[in-house]
Amino acid sequence: MSKLKKIASETVQNRRQTPLMEYVRDKLLAAYRDPITPQPGLPKGPEESPLYYPHRFPNTQSNRSPPPPNLPPGVYHKLSDNYYLNHDARRSVEPPKALYKVDASGNSVFNDENKEASNTYVNKGPEENFGLNIPTPGFGLEWSRNIQYEQLTQQKDPIMKCLERYDKYLSNKR
Repeated sequence: MSKLKKIASETVQNRRQTPLMEYVRDKLLAAYRDPITPQPGLPKGPEESPLYYPHRFPNTQSNRSPPPPNLPPGVYHKLSDNYYLNHDARRSVEPPKALYKVDASGNSVFNDENKEASNTYVNKGPEENFGLNIPTPGFGLEWSRNIQYEQLTQQKDPIMKCLERYDKYLSNKR
């Protein structure tokens, strides 16, 4: 039996049929045989294969509301008031916080203090911008290739030959 709380207490008496109907039922189902009639199958004691009645009574059934599960904290730790739209974590994302503000005069204000913005320009001229005339966003990757240590198929590859022009600008700096 289940260890959960039952719908009714154990003291509740189950309904029964009349003794005559119980006798007829047991004879028709061959639940209890006379001692002179052997049991079907292998010989067993009368208590080894009892008749389990299919009736469901409140003191044999578990309660419909089991105890709440022990879930780890998070989006799903609530059993009620947990709407489907809250399951998606994208709704809990907030906009990024401002690192600085620009006042009316055009000066940058960092953390409520006036500081000079760093004058580090990522986009440089063609001589320092990997040979490109247009500015490149972000910091460029300085890719160098030594053709002597590569296999023959890579040495003759036209795509790799095209990429060698970026190495020329790196070699001019040295």
